[in-house]
Amino acid sequence: MLTKLGVLLKKLGFEKIFLIILLLLSFLVRVSGLGYSHYYGDEIKTLYLDKTVTASKFLLDQRKGPVQFIATWVMEKIFGGYDEGWLRLPFALASVISVFVLYFVVKKLFGKNPAYYATVIYAFSGFSVAFGRTAQYQSFLMLFGFLSLLFILLSKETKRKTYILVAALFWVFSVYSHYDGVFFLIPAVLFFIQNKKDFLDFLKYFLFPAMLLLLPFYLPYVINGYLASNTINYVSRRMSGSGYLPNSSAYTVSVYNPFNIFLLLVLPGLMSFFTKGNRKVYMVQIWFVATLGFYELVIKNPGTHIQNYLLPLIILSGYVISSSGRYMRLAVSVLLPFYIGISFYTFVPSLNTGYPWKPSNILGLHLGKIEKKFQLFLYGFPYNRGWDQIKAYFEEKKDVNGVYTNDNDSYADYYLRGFAYTRPGPNFLPQYYVHIIDSQEIDNPKEDFLSTNAAFYNLEAEFFGDAGSVSQIYKLIK
Repeated sequence: MLTKLGVLLKKLGFEKIFLIILLLLSFLVRVSGLGYSHYYGDEIKTLYLDKTVTASKFLLDQRKGPVQFIATWVMEKIFGGYDEGWLRLPFALASVISVFVLYFVVKKLFGKNPAYYATVIYAFSGFSVAFGRTAQYQSFLMLFGFLSLLFILLSKETKRKTYILVAALFWVFSVYSHYDGVFFLIPAVLFFIQNKKDFLDFLKYFLFPAMLLLLPFYLPYVINGYLASNTINYVSRRMSGSGYLPNSSAYTVSVYNPFNIFLLLVLPGLMSFFTKGNRKVYMVQIWFVATLGFYELVIKNPGTHIQNYLLPLIILSGYVISSSGRYMRLAVSVLLPFYIGISFYTFVPSLNTGYPWKPSNILGLHLGKIEKKFQLFLYGFPYNRGWDQIKAYFEEKKDVNGVYTNDNDSYADYYLRGFAYTRPGPNFLPQYYVHIIDSQEIDNPKEDFLSTNAAFYNLEAEFFGDAGSVSQIYKLIK
């Protein structure tokens, strides 16, 4: 048996074994317990709930391109509802496939060894895994962006014009996922254009067809005013930082990647600027600097969009690590198993011990509860506070005339749709109050509601999870 296994492994070769193990682990960290968490606020926005609105109006009346909305709508039609696990599945699979595609992008740029390192760092980075576990655009953005770059590189390698057209198509899909797809145009141009003929071919086979394919959606989006009403004000607030807590991208990275092993793994990418590189290294550096400049200088509150400049930094790190001495490669090889393990303990519900919502531990190492001293956009972390049970409880009642919660309003609006969500007023208290333990509203004044109105409410029901009480229902005393 062992002899046959050894023959099989030898026949497969290291590269195939690496990819099989990588894809298996990437799949497990993204799909395990995929339906455990409630929808996050931005996930709820992807759902086509109000069917009295036409599909075209629903798709146009958004801040983002149509890909994520179509993906969730298709899954809703197939499975007949809004089950969290099924609706997230295409996003998880897109994230897993993006790992596979990135490997071949980096391999064509720098070879197999840099691709090994870069792909592992990307596959288990907090942003990649978190968004692979949510029904949001990021996974498709990365997948289509990587596919566009892969076909650009294939077109240079084979001289086939059809590959340029395919690259253009995938780039269009990335922009249809989110405006961030524009940043994949930077490496696409740099990788392809080396002379005047390349420039003309790029215009003819990539840019011109891409613009034609973008018009059917974005032209009515601009003409009918959806851009002005939905996007411009939002982007301007992100650019100015108005209405948000101060931004710290380093803090955001550290929350998504506990113990900062990720930062240690991408630090070599910065070292590439102090060593002699080659033309391909310079192109990736330009991609990194341009995207970094936009999100750290132009946008005052970039949030998780910083993944757009972390991506080229990851690629540069893969190149530097593989080109470095034996001791650096050994140190990285020692770190990677811990890095992968931490990713599983951070995002897989059956392994997670409460992070980041409450004091916790990962692999025996203590982690405190996160503090919202900087603006944080949290997605993909295990979060279930019994909203399904809460809804079932209210459905058995006949006198539910108003509900309020200390959790994010979007949760109550979605999970208790059909029941009146009533905010308190100067001389009014809602009939029911749902208190969530370790809610998403971190350090929000809503947490004070129960303590200041405790005399007016009786505890009526309590719901429990693996680690104890997760939510409580209080009723107003008449």
